[in-house]
Amino acid sequence: MQRKVWALTLVVVLLIAFSALASAAPETFTIQVQATGTVYVPPTKAQMWVGAKTDGITAEETLTNSNQVMQDIIGIVGEFTSPELVRTSEFNMYQKERWDDATQQSIPEGFTLRHVFEVQISDLAKVAPFLDQVTQAGANIIYGLQYGVQDNRTPREEAYRRAMDEAWWKANLLADANGTGNLVLESVEESYYYGSTFDTEGASMSEGQVDSFMPGQLQVSVTLQATFRAGLAE
Repeated sequence: MQRKVWALTLVVVLLIAFSALASAAPETFTIQVQATGTVYVPPTKAQMWVGAKTDGITAEETLTNSNQVMQDIIGIVGEFTSPELVRTSEFNMYQKERWDDATQQSIPEGFTLRHVFEVQISDLAKVAPFLDQVTQAGANIIYGLQYGVQDNRTPREEAYRRAMDEAWWKANLLADANGTGNLVLESVEESYYYGSTFDTEGASMSEGQVDSFMPGQLQVSVTLQATFRAGLAE
């Protein structure tokens, strides 16, 4: 009988202790928000692909023809940018063929060589004159003109800061609406980052700097997923 009394007493004591711990521990819940930080920056470089496609009866003739044109193009490229901003992106020679209806076969008909450079120009005002000159020199491959920034770390840092400011602002609004506080940041995850996106609003802000070959400002944007823990009001 005495053992039963002691056992019952122990159970009661444990229940009281657990109840006290539960009431003493503050209740918390999780708040998750998605936030975006956006920065507009003017472009500081232009990037494009420039080259020539040449033909010849033999491979040697085709290579000779290509070298003659590309030497002129390379000379012009050197006047507008530095060597470290130029690299070969394509050098491809292939045999041309034509279909012969009489024999129902493909017949070899000379060679074609594509020689293309990726070129970056830092002085954006020189983009149009550069394209004019290389075209006159024989460049018949020009594509992919796009604008960017030489160093995107600074605008990205600002975009991250703005995204985190928005995350805290959203989390505080949700906490206040639910009568909670004492926010603690538990985790942050980058959802996505994108840059070199042209924005019409940004273009209007830099209208004085725009020429016929340059759009407006570039949009650098960062989106974050942040998780906070909030304590319920006592």
